[in-house]
Amino acid sequence: MTPSARIAATIEILDEIARADAPADAIISNWFRTHRFAGSKDKRAIREQVYRDLRSGARLRWISTALDADPGSARIRTIIASEQEGAGTAQARFDGSGYGPEVLSEDEVTLVARLHGKETGAMPDWVRAECPEELYSLLAAQWPQTVLEEAEALNQRAPVDLRVNSMRLNVEAARTALAEAGYECVPTSFSPIGLRGKEHTNFSALEPFRKGLVDTQDESSQLVTMLVDAKPDMKVIDLCAGAGGKSLALSEMMHNKGEIVSCDSSAARLSRMESRREKLGAANIRTLPVEEGVVPEGLEDWADRVLVDAPCTGSGTWRRSPELRWRTTPADIAAYVEIQTALLATAASMVRPGGRLIYAVCSIFDAEGRDVAHDFETHNAAFRRVPVADVLGPTLGGRLKAKGDLVLTPHRHRTDGMYAAVFERTT
Repeated sequence: MTPSARIAATIEILDEIARADAPADAIISNWFRTHRFAGSKDKRAIREQVYRDLRSGARLRWISTALDADPGSARIRTIIASEQEGAGTAQARFDGSGYGPEVLSEDEVTLVARLHGKETGAMPDWVRAECPEELYSLLAAQWPQTVLEEAEALNQRAPVDLRVNSMRLNVEAARTALAEAGYECVPTSFSPIGLRGKEHTNFSALEPFRKGLVDTQDESSQLVTMLVDAKPDMKVIDLCAGAGGKSLALSEMMHNKGEIVSCDSSAARLSRMESRREKLGAANIRTLPVEEGVVPEGLEDWADRVLVDAPCTGSGTWRRSPELRWRTTPADIAAYVEIQTALLATAASMVRPGGRLIYAVCSIFDAEGRDVAHDFETHNAAFRRVPVADVLGPTLGGRLKAKGDLVLTPHRHRTDGMYAAVFERTT
């Protein structure tokens, strides 16, 4: 593919990302599947150009607006990004030849000239933070001293974390097996069963992964699983199990003893756990599609542990899915808060006296984390808050600087953003 054809592909993919709800990486992969003429170098260049737009979206949108152009236009943003590589780059790429984009219009030629000739002014903080203005104000209220550092960390590429299957081997043995398979990694900073690699790879081609010795899971999720503190012979409910990553980790913690009920409103999501469950040897899990707000028969006052890894904005995963920041609004946050509150009410009725309820969201917004947990505690006298350091132990709790609840961010912990709280039913 020519540089112009790659630019045309980039614009096409960015337009699809703006229209769809699917993850950007899935949209990119689908484009490559349907355009097999793209070689490995083409794919790498196109992917880099797409993610350049997603990670520089605030700056490119702000410049577009300052130049009286449409900030929602992927073509306009790509023209600006191309021209910033060097004067004349946009005109060379937008030449209308072959499979390239149409030649620059008169208005776009004027735009390029203004880009070089007009001072756009000092960028406001929300632009420097690469965050939509209305979301930035929420983060600035949470992190008044460190908001720019937190935002910068949220815009970096995430590392690759693996969870070691502790039923089969220890961390050092897993690390050795991965090294022999050609993949280098180091122990994670906090999780005692985690390994971190620098490179993304096709893990299905690695023998330790195929044999179920390791599985992919961010360190933040590993720590949430540890907060469940599941023991052999316990009864555990994973209420929003999705594809089952945390259920599988819980099975390992329980040494395949006891029972895990993995619930989700989507039977299709639950079905994706099947191949991983077989590979990892998780034999104590049963899946159960559930209706939202309905406690399945036999599960009321049943569980020693109920994990609510609730649906949320996913803002804690912006490093992996930078497109989410451009799809999220304060109205979305408010809508998720209603869902999270309802899920906690349902989950509370499943916990037996003396059992625990663990609430988690992969979100950086207090509205979805601390505020929802505080509201639950206020309206549920039968539950008391358990400090996470009491669950994780004072050493790990101290290293995480966990003050009551678990609050993780890429800037402070080099993990995905995550909030978690533990409640114990006293009556």
